[in-house]
Amino acid sequence: MARLTREQIQRKLDRINKRLEFYYEKEEELLSSKGFASYSIGTRSVSRYQYSADIKKNIEDLERERDELENLLRGYKTRTVVAVVPQDW
Repeated sequence: MARLTREQIQRKLDRINKRLEFYYEKEEELLSSKGFASYSIGTRSVSRYQYSADIKKNIEDLERERDELENLLRGYKTRTVVAVVPQDW
């Protein structure tokens, strides 16, 4: 993540929180009675649960990004990834 000012971090954090609220509302809607779809053909009928795995994945990604931004605001360093390649001499 590039170096951001506190104002930029706060703006990004506000946008992420707003998006998270929309995803939480959609998830709640799908988990309620509106989240079922019923189909009928002739005398047969079936009801299916319509929860999307994409919603869950997006929520997890946004929560992870939100946590990283909040840590930046608190002054914690971002995670550093280091790769070690063993070599046989």
